[in-house]
Amino acid sequence: MREKPLHEKIGDLTSVLMALTYIGGGVFLIFSSLSFRLFPIGSLPRYAFAGTLILYGGYRGYRVWRRRNRNEL
Repeated sequence: MREKPLHEKIGDLTSVLMALTYIGGGVFLIFSSLSFRLFPIGSLPRYAFAGTLILYGGYRGYRVWRRRNRNEL
């Protein structure tokens, strides 16, 4: 098994950090009272946007995990 080049490692790390950022943003919107006056507390658009962020973050994380496992074979 060959070692990954540095630019691929940096790309994977960036993708994982972005996935965690999206998931964290969604969780923040659900559980905090702050949203910088973008969405009112308890509104349906706020929870829909938070859910979308969480799902997209999970999808990005899954893509990194799948690509990493495929390259290890």
